[in-house]
Amino acid sequence: MKNVLFYARYSTDRQHEVSIETQIELCEAFANQKSWNVVATYSDSAVSGMSFLSRPGIQRLLAHVKREHIDVVLCVTVDRLSRDVEHSAKILKDLNYHNTEIWTVHASQAITKLELHFRATLSDELVDQIRFRTREGMKTAVRRGKASTCLAYGYKLSQQRDATGDRIKGLRDIDPVKAEIVRRIYTMYADGISPRDIADILNKEGIIGPRGRAWRDTAIRGSKTVGTGILNNPSYIGRIVWNKRQYRKNPDTERRTARMNGADEWIWTDVPTMRVVSDELWERVRARDAVIGDLYQNATTNRLNATYRPEYLLSGMLECEECGGPYAISGKDRYSCTNRKKRLPIDELGGACCGNSKTITRHELEERVLNCLPVAFYSLDIFDRISEKMVAHETSRLKSAPSRRDELAVELATVKSKQAGLMQQIQDRQAEGRRRLAILDDQLDELEVTREKLVVELAGAAEEPVEDFQVKIAKLKAQFNPANTEIAIRKLIFLARNNADEQAKRRLMPIVRDLIQTVVIGKTPGHQPAALQVHGDIANIMASMDVIDIMQQQFVASAQNDMMARIASGEIDTEAKKEKLLEAYAEELLRRSPEWENLQVSVVAGAGFEPAAFRL
Repeated sequence: MKNVLFYARYSTDRQHEVSIETQIELCEAFANQKSWNVVATYSDSAVSGMSFLSRPGIQRLLAHVKREHIDVVLCVTVDRLSRDVEHSAKILKDLNYHNTEIWTVHASQAITKLELHFRATLSDELVDQIRFRTREGMKTAVRRGKASTCLAYGYKLSQQRDATGDRIKGLRDIDPVKAEIVRRIYTMYADGISPRDIADILNKEGIIGPRGRAWRDTAIRGSKTVGTGILNNPSYIGRIVWNKRQYRKNPDTERRTARMNGADEWIWTDVPTMRVVSDELWERVRARDAVIGDLYQNATTNRLNATYRPEYLLSGMLECEECGGPYAISGKDRYSCTNRKKRLPIDELGGACCGNSKTITRHELEERVLNCLPVAFYSLDIFDRISEKMVAHETSRLKSAPSRRDELAVELATVKSKQAGLMQQIQDRQAEGRRRLAILDDQLDELEVTREKLVVELAGAAEEPVEDFQVKIAKLKAQFNPANTEIAIRKLIFLARNNADEQAKRRLMPIVRDLIQTVVIGKTPGHQPAALQVHGDIANIMASMDVIDIMQQQFVASAQNDMMARIASGEIDTEAKKEKLLEAYAEELLRRSPEWENLQVSVVAGAGFEPAAFRL
């Protein structure tokens, strides 16, 4: 009597588990007819026959053959084992090694090597034909103005019917409530609000995100290259695009990987009825994308990583003088050359590894860079520039902040949308002859109570006067004037330098990154501190100043820092002591000035700076 293993499989979740049961019944009947001993049954549900490693059933079957003598592996047809030529050969080779035959109910005999390869080739070709016909059908549908992808946020399935009464697939109608949220997202982003802040605002207002989940910044920003995310979906300007990407299965991992197709292969179709945002608003969003992209075009690390919030004050701005590679944290708060650590051959060095072994602690590096900032602050308009940026940022947030009437209107629209959805469910059940559910009626009653309350509150909500907004703008300008900005920034620098306050450093990040583009770290003899060269606006500012001015302003900045430290410690607690200390600073400045008159400045590559007595 032969020992037998059954194997059954169905391909997609559109089929049913009854398919497995039917295959097993056929195999059992065939085994009983042959008087075979059925040892075990293995199956894979909703798994493609083009896969192998990702099918647990076939893997367990092969493992069983290795640990116990099995005479026959039985299945209904050969394509249940595999539809892939390579995988079929692998299965056959493993089974032949253990003297195990493959039988099928359909053939009622053992399958030869030739027949297995022939049928696997036909199955593989059939899969390719089905794939081709499916893509051609999708292409035709898109050219006719029908969507071929999942339902995007802001739309709902169209209820248009054909002559037979069936719903026409691929058509989309605009969901008025969600479309208004899409327009609001576009407006907020164009006004300067980040996707993360937009998601936070929508979640706080209780607005449900795509697929019924909470809003996330990734759902809003998506990918500009692929065209995903709320802000990049051309459907919102009435254009459908298809065939931007193709998918191929990695033979090692059996996972699908996406590859971008050439722009000439994309299929575009104008569908004006799907337009949600205006061309003007779409272009404003694209203009802001361009501005944000410019901020990171000189990033020394991966561009995708550069768009995330830096972890430290100078993250992504450090460069090795010898090989041009990035400096990164390699130990406990210590920076070193990444290329040297990985011992990578450098083309610019003739294939040799980087020889810059100089390391520097994060605290020392940040302190030396922060020490040069106060000098740049004596540039004529730097505090005016920072003040204008802060006012513009706060104004954009103020403009995008919804009024109470707007919030109520959105809540009311959401309730109406839920009511319409429940009514549609009730109508569909009635049309199908199914009984009416009391729970749906209860939910409708609850929503109606909520709707009536919102209508009353909305009617009583007064429109905010325009004058109030102008007053708020005036207060912002008074709050963030250049004098107050200077005080706040100097206080932050004091906290960052003296107390190593990480929060203060984070608040200084936009200013530091506005003034500094790159910090180049070079070798020095022995145990001397690493040589630093700073590139960016700060270098241009200091290169345009006389050396004596640089040294004087550096002294003044140091004196201010010293005074703030003495006041914080309680050493200076009266105006008299403060005046006496200021006089001492003035005398010291007069004494040192003659020493600085003979110093010279050398500008590095037109963008950096390296004063002879002002090295970082």
